[in-house]
Amino acid sequence: MKPFTQYLQEMNKLYEFSIKVANCELDKVKQDSLKSALEGYSVESVSKPKRLPIQEHADFMSLGPCECCIVEVALRYPVVTDQVQQIAANALGIPRKQVCVWTKGQMENAQPAVESKKAKDGSVLNNPELDSDPKAQELVGEKRKESMLKELETRKYELAAKAPEIKAKELEVSTSSPVGSHQNKIPSPVKGK
Repeated sequence: MKPFTQYLQEMNKLYEFSIKVANCELDKVKQDSLKSALEGYSVESVSKPKRLPIQEHADFMSLGPCECCIVEVALRYPVVTDQVQQIAANALGIPRKQVCVWTKGQMENAQPAVESKKAKDGSVLNNPELDSDPKAQELVGEKRKESMLKELETRKYELAAKAPEIKAKELEVSTSSPVGSHQNKIPSPVKGK
């Protein structure tokens, strides 16, 4: 049996969520409807929505570039992210695929994207190993451009051979329409054929 202090600690625990909404303007009315929909789980706090720039978000890849808002919510009763997602979608009147819910722990543990190495001049290197290669300029610099242009000028292009000409007799063009120009044989119901 649990001691009373453990029960007391579990009662005071907050369940924090981040609700990310795509293509939905969270005005005051929608914020109030979201808060009232979550009241069944004893809402402790609801933050003001934070707008994100219009871009392709990893949570909404099927929507393409879209505007998103994030709302932080703290609840007193336990609830899972799927329930919060469904409640938020119903309260805002949008499809469920436009709502993404993360717990506070999931947001903190999300791995940031690996940043590409930058060159001395500030440009991003896709192949960082080329930075230390002494022959790197021969691969991508002005010398490479000149040699590539010379190579393209010296190439000879082969043209496709001429297709054999088709004689008019080989092309049998019909003057009758394929639709409705011939009467189909109607079987006789008496003879069976």
